[in-house]
Amino acid sequence: MRALIAFDLDGVIYSSEPFLGEAYREGIVAVNAKIPGSFPRVPSTREILDQVGWPVPVIFSRLFPGLNRAPLDLLYTEILGIICVHVARREGIVFPGVAETLAALQESGFLLAIASNGRRPYIEAVLGAHDLRRYFTDLMTVGGPIKEKGDLLRAYMAAQAIVAAQIIMVGDRASDVEAAAAVGCRFIGCDYGHGHRAEIEGAGPVVSSFDQLTQLLTGE
Repeated sequence: MRALIAFDLDGVIYSSEPFLGEAYREGIVAVNAKIPGSFPRVPSTREILDQVGWPVPVIFSRLFPGLNRAPLDLLYTEILGIICVHVARREGIVFPGVAETLAALQESGFLLAIASNGRRPYIEAVLGAHDLRRYFTDLMTVGGPIKEKGDLLRAYMAAQAIVAAQIIMVGDRASDVEAAAAVGCRFIGCDYGHGHRAEIEGAGPVVSSFDQLTQLLTGE
């Protein structure tokens, strides 16, 4: 039975922590220049990282409660562009062993996919900048009828003609646990990313480094 491994991106494969706080600062400065006073403060990098993994509207509602939609929509666009520039400069971090582990899992017959709440330009920028695109099946992203990660998993199931028992969700946040539960698939947690272990505890096996997935999934 062919199995599909669906990987969250941020905190599992890649981290934007080195530049994420600065990207938000730059974006907020740009929006405040166009719509003065829109954002009275810049969230700390820790505040931002605590929200990574959720859909952007959820992140913004938590970081900037009560703000009007116009400045938020503008910030959405500004930050996306800034982040993609940083990614293209390879300023983020690919966790140790990612390429080797993806290659080993692919060689073992697994179908690999990205299941992230990140926007398509950002995901494509990360995979392209670090030569990881070749390991993954056709990319599906949140947008349109796909509202969240559970919808992403269902879309992959439909595209690959597989059932939930053939999917393994790998993630570091509660949103990943929820996605796996929504479709009834297996879950593997990563406790080296942006999340807190309490978010993934008890949902399935937990690895403390990406390369441990090879042993866990293939026994090799």
